[in-house]
Amino acid sequence: MSAPDSLRIRPAVPADAALLAELGARTFRDAFGALNDPAELARHLAANYGEARQREEIADPAWTTLLAEVDGVPVGYAQSLPEAPPLALPSAGAWLLRRLYLEQAWTGRGVGRSLIQAIIADARRRGATLLWLTTWERAAQAIAFYRKQGFVEAGRTTFLVGNDPQRDVVFTLRL
Repeated sequence: MSAPDSLRIRPAVPADAALLAELGARTFRDAFGALNDPAELARHLAANYGEARQREEIADPAWTTLLAEVDGVPVGYAQSLPEAPPLALPSAGAWLLRRLYLEQAWTGRGVGRSLIQAIIADARRRGATLLWLTTWERAAQAIAFYRKQGFVEAGRTTFLVGNDPQRDVVFTLRL
């Protein structure tokens, strides 16, 4: 499905920090909340989605933070930065897709594909030769999405939700 004509992807600015904190926490909770311990989920959200944290990430020139808006309403976002992968993969030119989340109503409507294409273009422009990401091994929809975008599985790693260690699939895409 193609993205709506009114989709706009734009770089986040510091004034978006509160919006991004709320959107990030909500979309993470929507994606994984039912499958996680509420206390561990709350710990994870508090550590990763506060307004101050989002302001720092937006202001950091190494990070790319993109907001997806439809008719001016934020419906998703993606963040990336240069970072070496957790596995024995080439680290020179490695770029991490740190987060890509959508409002559930916009899943499967072309917004995620548009966001990832924008992240890929930005990473290439910044000299990346490898884009990598992790996603929970129980996130079948996300795994299918990344495979459809050309990512290939490169291994497994551990991701903490609060203090709960979970297994993530590591995906890579050569740029």
